[in-house]
Amino acid sequence: MLTSVSPLEHFRSLIEEALKEQRLRIDKTVEFYLANLLARYVDTRKFSTEPVALRLLKALDERRELKNLLLKEVGDTTLFVAGFFHESLKRKLVDVDYYIDIGTISYNHLADSLSAGTSSQLSSLYRELSERFVELVDVLGEVSERTRLSSINDILRIYERWLRTGSKRMERLLRDMGIEPTPVSKDSLQ
Repeated sequence: MLTSVSPLEHFRSLIEEALKEQRLRIDKTVEFYLANLLARYVDTRKFSTEPVALRLLKALDERRELKNLLLKEVGDTTLFVAGFFHESLKRKLVDVDYYIDIGTISYNHLADSLSAGTSSQLSSLYRELSERFVELVDVLGEVSERTRLSSINDILRIYERWLRTGSKRMERLLRDMGIEPTPVSKDSLQ
């Protein structure tokens, strides 16, 4: 019997397992944030092609509301990339340390910006993300290993094959990753 599990539930379960494996305790808000981050990035349209260092510099020049939004986006992207794709970064010009540095700085600036306002709970969330960035990268790295995915392209290939063939195996793989396969009409693919 197939059960439907949302991507958020799927990733939350994997994060809980990774935290237990690493004997790491984090605030439940941070745990939920990580699960939500992974569920959001299942949709590859969330990625920007602009280098994260440039996005960070642009963010720092913006007014507070846009600045906070951009800092969050840079922090989230770097945390996801450093955690989920750490293995593939070994073969790149910039390595995981680059993403860790940019992400830590982004979340730190965001926490500072929010603490200047009335958002103390959000400020403490982003402060913890900044201060524990390396540990959280390890948690996401373990989730990545548990899902046996080395790149987002693997997910896309499985989904495209399922769309073309209707393969039950591909459907099961997608569901095992927390993705609910949705048929798309051929007209919308053009």
